[in-house]
Amino acid sequence: MGFAVSPSNFRLTKKAGEAASAKIRVYNKGSYPVSVSTEVTDMVTLKGADGFTVRDEAPVGTTPHSCAKWIQLAQQEETVIAAGESATLEFVVSPPPEIQAGGYGAYLFFIGKPVHTDTSEKSDKPEVRVITIPRLGVSVIYEVEGTLRRSGDLVSLDLTPPTATQPLKIRHGFKNTGNAEVVLAGSFHVLDPVGLLVGKGALRTVKTFPGETGLTESTWNATLPKGHYTALITFELGPDAETAVVKDLEFDVR
Repeated sequence: MGFAVSPSNFRLTKKAGEAASAKIRVYNKGSYPVSVSTEVTDMVTLKGADGFTVRDEAPVGTTPHSCAKWIQLAQQEETVIAAGESATLEFVVSPPPEIQAGGYGAYLFFIGKPVHTDTSEKSDKPEVRVITIPRLGVSVIYEVEGTLRRSGDLVSLDLTPPTATQPLKIRHGFKNTGNAEVVLAGSFHVLDPVGLLVGKGALRTVKTFPGETGLTESTWNATLPKGHYTALITFELGPDAETAVVKDLEFDVR
């Protein structure tokens, strides 16, 4: 069984009241034909088992920033893709008239059900067959052009210095106070006591919709000699960031 979709995410921007469409390629890399169907879910930020947030799916219409109900596949019937072949499917996002501003999101899942073409010789012996039914999702973001306000607050930021057995850790939390998805990207630069750069890295991205709070942790495995350091941390509110937020944290390696 081999099943793939490309691309894996869409960001569609239209003026208020306008529908948006996009095409996706579905690949059947397996040895038997599959019938492709679709389903949609809401997109939500939830707290994981480790206490940090993850992007997950939720039932349709349970979040205020959902566009799941607006998504329809252009082809109404299931598409059968032969082994080793691919097909292009088109979907349309049609917002209701009252949607005049902001950003909305959903997951569009593609499900590949095997089409049985058993040509093997019949046998009197009992057989057991395992059938794999893949379910691959792509993210769909719909945004109203000219109305987006990406804003938020850095609600927490702390650093744990590295030790002989543990890496440097940076944790940060962000609350989305705007009206669209914010992709919070960050990076850090480590300076020694005289201001020389001794290391740098990227922070894990936090994605949130309006009203959501995201919390994550990033690690850096480089070794630092004993001493006093400063971490300059830069955040950008994307994906169309125009401004940056810079913070500095001092720490000691003992």
